[in-house]
Amino acid sequence: MDTFVVGTDGSPGAEAAIRKLIELAGGSGASVHLVSAYPGKSTLERLGMTARQDTIDMRGVAMDVLARDERRFEEAGFTVEAHAREGDPAQTLIDVAAENHADLIAVGTHGTTGLKRFSLGSVASKLTHSANASLLIVRDD
Repeated sequence: MDTFVVGTDGSPGAEAAIRKLIELAGGSGASVHLVSAYPGKSTLERLGMTARQDTIDMRGVAMDVLARDERRFEEAGFTVEAHAREGDPAQTLIDVAAENHADLIAVGTHGTTGLKRFSLGSVASKLTHSANASLLIVRDD
């Protein structure tokens, strides 16, 4: 295995996945495609029909998260390419993995269960059903 895709959003689960991948493959010289997906504007926001006045640069937030994690991977001996993309996190990870012929997708999970997981979905759950690459799912506990 020499090409990994890692999803990050700065959460404890993402941090756990990063630590685990560094532990397992650090110093190997492998390539890491570090991915942070962010939500796009809602239809109402695009049309200017919302009461929301303040704008948050979600791409900027994603880039900040990527910069911090990119440095950690480089210090551990990986070659890193960062990807900040608008869209669904699971689909974005799948797309980056396919584009780069990744051997493994690594993500964290916080163990959401029951109705909350069913209603919100889970990146890890979506990946288990749709990803073509192998998966490393790391709990943050």
